[in-house]
Amino acid sequence: MKILIRLLQIMGSTWLTMLIAIVFGCLTIGSNIGLLAASAYLISNAALHPAINELSTAIVGVRFFGISRAVFRYLERYISHDATFRLLEVVRVWFYTKLEGLSTARLMQWQSGELFSAIVGDVEILKEFYLRVLAPPFIGVVVFSTVCWFLAQYSMNFVYVLTGGFVVAGLILPIFLQTIQKSTAHKLVVARGELRAQLVDSMTGIVELAAFNQTGRQARLIDDIHQRLLSLQSNVSKLSGLTDAIGLFVVNSTVWLILWLTIPLIHNGSMEGIYLAVVVLTVQSSFEAVLPLPFAVHYLGESMAAARRLFTIVDTEPVVLEDEGMINIPDTRIDVENLSFRYSPESPLVLNKISFAVGAGQRLAIVGPSGAGKSTLLHLFLRFWDYQQGSIRLGGHEFKKYDASKLRAMFGVVTQQTHLFNASIRDNILLARPDASENQFDQAIKHAELGEFIEKLPQGYDTMVGQNGYALSGGQRQRIAIARALLKNAPILILDEPTVGLDALTEQLIMETIGKLMTGRTTIMITHRLTGLETMDEIIVLSSGSMVEQGRQAELLANKQLFDQLWHLQHDVI
Repeated sequence: MKILIRLLQIMGSTWLTMLIAIVFGCLTIGSNIGLLAASAYLISNAALHPAINELSTAIVGVRFFGISRAVFRYLERYISHDATFRLLEVVRVWFYTKLEGLSTARLMQWQSGELFSAIVGDVEILKEFYLRVLAPPFIGVVVFSTVCWFLAQYSMNFVYVLTGGFVVAGLILPIFLQTIQKSTAHKLVVARGELRAQLVDSMTGIVELAAFNQTGRQARLIDDIHQRLLSLQSNVSKLSGLTDAIGLFVVNSTVWLILWLTIPLIHNGSMEGIYLAVVVLTVQSSFEAVLPLPFAVHYLGESMAAARRLFTIVDTEPVVLEDEGMINIPDTRIDVENLSFRYSPESPLVLNKISFAVGAGQRLAIVGPSGAGKSTLLHLFLRFWDYQQGSIRLGGHEFKKYDASKLRAMFGVVTQQTHLFNASIRDNILLARPDASENQFDQAIKHAELGEFIEKLPQGYDTMVGQNGYALSGGQRQRIAIARALLKNAPILILDEPTVGLDALTEQLIMETIGKLMTGRTTIMITHRLTGLETMDEIIVLSSGSMVEQGRQAELLANKQLFDQLWHLQHDVI
């Protein structure tokens, strides 16, 4: 019930449009009933050869209901689908906004394929909830009430029979269907999600699968999930066929009962014979409003399962709790004092009583072996995680006191794994600042030293970079990342392993470009590559989460401790 209420709340301002669609749905079925009833009356009355003027009302009625049925059906479909697609847009934006609030910290527990399945597949399933679950019960109640009032003009026995038929087709049959396939809807949603997740992971890792000759194994895994999905869909189809058959049996049984009750009334004169077909066809056509209800139960089950998966993701408590933080940031000095951090209460400390400071415009390098806690500091600086002990201050104020989006706007980041979208070079660079002028864009390209490379491309700035920039080399991807940072023009620069995976020559060229990028900015370089550190104002050496050394490069080399060991390991020629 709680999930159902939350789904109804998401409707927001579109409920009025959905209500209008339901009204047109009622009018459509009403027009169909009116068309059959008027046609039956016209044919029955015409068989008695009356004057033409006695048939004029029925003739006009047939024409009116015939035209109105088509018009109302079009309006009902148009409005309901338009409202549904707008609702899906609202749900997708709502879901993505919730995901954004979880940042990278909480999203790590979900596979990318699972998230893709949720934002595409599960959201798509919800259209059936608004289209096939909400509307039919309301339409059924309105049509049933109207037809009962009409039949009561002839005999209450007709009302009792119709009520019995509607109860069987619209209540007992859906309960029966729900009992049989109680868990099928949930299994269907899960199977679809697993299939999408495996397909996404397979396409992402197709190179590794091919390299290790595991494509056949992955294909068999996908086929197993697909066969399970086909089996579930087959069961649903069989039940749907059985439900159709039972529904038609109920309709025909009700019609025969109405016919059986009508004939005696005509014989004893209580009812004119020309109304026999009118009553029978009115009852038969009224079932159009109730036959979709068994399927509404199935779609309700799927929608609830899909919504439960979505809510499970978005209800995850974010690591960083937002509040109305400070917006104005006075300066770019960063002070870290006795900073300790662990990813969960049960896990060991990743950072242990770290203290350092970097003044506005200064350059700080944080180095150490893998697992020393360097990348964790990056996550804390960008507030992907919040620290539990100690302090990080920017401009003299705690990081937690600042509005997270405004805080991140102060940072330009060049990471070791720059993500490039499957778009043009221009679009990938403008990601940092979509409203940048052409001159600002050209300056970023120039200072990132991308101009010569782009001029050689047939489509220039509009060249597509491929999935995650696979069409570019590692150095070119890093230059695009540098261009982004230049275009953003943030006062604080964070470099996270900016040259990892590059050859020596490319690394040297990239470091020269980064040197220009650091000019005038507060810079924190996080790296295990001990190159280009002679220009740093200070170097922090981490080991197992603790700070073991601090100073300039010459001082650290003279100390003959961990930094010196790492230096010689990387620079000695074996």
